[in-house]
Amino acid sequence: MASVKLYGYATSPYVRKTGCFLHYKGIDFTHIPVNPLEPEQTIGHTDGTQVPVLEIDGKWRRESSDHAHWLDELFPEKPIYPVGHRAKIDEIDRWISDTFLTSIFRGAIESDLNLQFRYRGWRLAALVSAQTPLPEQVRHQWPEFLKQAPFIQDMAKHMDLTESFKDMQMRIISELVAHIGDGPYMGGLDQPTMLDLAIFPQMVFGYMFGLEEHLSAAMHPVIKGWLKRVSQHLPDNPTLAADEMQVNSLAEALA
Repeated sequence: MASVKLYGYATSPYVRKTGCFLHYKGIDFTHIPVNPLEPEQTIGHTDGTQVPVLEIDGKWRRESSDHAHWLDELFPEKPIYPVGHRAKIDEIDRWISDTFLTSIFRGAIESDLNLQFRYRGWRLAALVSAQTPLPEQVRHQWPEFLKQAPFIQDMAKHMDLTESFKDMQMRIISELVAHIGDGPYMGGLDQPTMLDLAIFPQMVFGYMFGLEEHLSAAMHPVIKGWLKRVSQHLPDNPTLAADEMQVNSLAEALA
């Protein structure tokens, strides 16, 4: 049996994405949380600090979309990058990488350090600390860390900051609905692929772990139906965050 390890923080959308690839394919793996203050303790062998790192039998790769391709090569059962649909998957995956995932960081780039932003930052710090304990002072300063983090600031280079935050959100929801189309899965495909598994954990993470009061994505009937279908292929908590930190039931929100 292959030794499969996934290194990273549960608060990273890219780590959650690779985690869902593994969950969907039914691959036994070990999630190894990375302490953002001391990443060299767990991923020093990669000569970098970027997560996720997927390691299989001593070989490792960093890029989350590449993980989907690699997993299908090694574990062809339940393909998530099926040969017959690769052109369509590549097209939508570019949208996910360049638009959807980068948009997650827009709030950290533009928001003031108001109380709402601080609460969100403190909650994220608590989720990290549940797996790799952080000093109290670091947890308290987490909102400032998010504002200053170089990898988040780098996201701004890939965004049209002249578009308002609200307009961006509405546009992305509209584009997501278009990509789901008549379904049942993204791209009109009959089975989940890396596309569905890349977006699903991002849509539910905030609600499940106390960053959102309501599952706002479920307000749109097309997205809610798609969330229900994808959820049937994944565990109750597919996010890699600690179970004891979960505050809301996804099943209840999608009922």
